Amino acid sequence: MPWRSLMRYLTNNEELIRRLSESYPIRRAAQLTAYFFNVGKDKFIEHRGKYERAGGWEKTKRDVKTDLKGVQDIGKEYLSILFRPYTDTWTNYKNLRQQQEKGRTSSSSSSTTTTATRKPTTSTNNNKRKPLP
Repeated sequence: MPWRSLMRYLTNNEELIRRLSESYPIRRAAQLTAYFFNVGKDKFIEHRGKYERAGGWEKTKRDVKTDLKGVQDIGKEYLSILFRPYTDTWTNYKNLRQQQEKGRTSSSSSSTTTTATRKPTTSTNNNKRKPLP
């Protein structure tokens, strides 16, 4: 609480504000602020003409779209490389399943004639699938 009253006194003290404004650091800071403001404004005006001649806002929108498209392409490529082992394994698994289905359909038609000669197996290990490498 005492800090608040002290700060209020210092900021409302007209003599203190005047003496601070005449000090070198405050004058120099004001000069630099005005300098950077004016230089920035001049640069903006100078480059605004070049910007308008180059296509202006429409060119900026096109550039942003192409940049965003490039970033999306890079992201897709990164994700495809990141998950390639999993997608390759899934593709191999689907191909294996298709081959097994084709083998079952072709063997089921020929197995109807040979079921009488085939001996039943008692091993339960045949039903288990081996994990893919």
